[in-house]
Amino acid sequence: MLRIAWTCGGHAGDETIAPGGKFVVARRMTLPQERLFTLERLDGSTYLFLRLPYASDPALVLTATEGQPVVYRGQRANGAIVELVSPAGQSSSPEPKQRFSLPGSGSRIELRFPDLTIGLDVEFDVAQARPGGSGTEQLGVASLQGDDAWLIAAIAVALSPEHGVVAHGDLKRAFAQWRGTQEMSAGSFERNVLRPALESRGIELPGARLNKIVYLVQWCRRTAEFPEHVLAEVRQRLDAPQP
Repeated sequence: MLRIAWTCGGHAGDETIAPGGKFVVARRMTLPQERLFTLERLDGSTYLFLRLPYASDPALVLTATEGQPVVYRGQRANGAIVELVSPAGQSSSPEPKQRFSLPGSGSRIELRFPDLTIGLDVEFDVAQARPGGSGTEQLGVASLQGDDAWLIAAIAVALSPEHGVVAHGDLKRAFAQWRGTQEMSAGSFERNVLRPALESRGIELPGARLNKIVYLVQWCRRTAEFPEHVLAEVRQRLDAPQP
C-alpha cells in the first residue's frame, strides 16, 4: 500500500493507493483561470492536474506495486526541477523520461516550477517475510549459488552491517573468492554482476552514479529475500580458510 502526503502551493492532502494504482501529476489547461490545480480519483488512481503550460503531461507518475513503488519522470526541463530525496537524505535529480524505484519508505519527491512546488512524501509497506519451505528457505545456498544475480545479493546482505552496506571493493573480492576466479575490474563488476542483479529484481535507480549496492541491499532486506540461516551459511563459507 502506497501512502502519499502531498503539498501543492499552500494546499495539502493525503492519498492511499493500492498496488496497481497510480498517483499522477499532469497538465490540464481546461481548468478555470482562477484554479491552479484540481485533484481527481478514478479507478483506484489519483490525478493531480495543474493549470501550468510548462507542466508536462504527465509530469510524474508513481505506481504502487507489491514491492517498491516505481516512479516515472515525464516532466521535460521547461524550467522545472525534479528532486528525489532518500530516507537517508541522499539527493538526486532523475532525467526526463526516466523510470526508477523509490529507495525506501519515507522518500520525498519534489517537482519545482518557478512559481509552484509540488511535494510528495511517500511511505509504503514493507513486504512480509517469505513463508517457510518456499524459495530460498527450501533450496538453500547450494541449489541457488549458480545464479550470479542471487549470489551477489546474498553476499552483499550477508556482509553488510546492520545500518550500512558492504564496501564496493570488499564485495567484489568476496564474489571472486566465492567463484574462485580472478577479481574483476570495478567497471566489469558493475556491468556484469551488480547491474544484472538490480535488473532481475526490477530495481531502477534514479541516477547512474548512485550506489547500486545500497539499493540492492535495501531491496533484499525489505522483501526478506534471504532467511537468516542462508546469510549465516554465506558468512561461514567466506570466513573459512582458503586452500
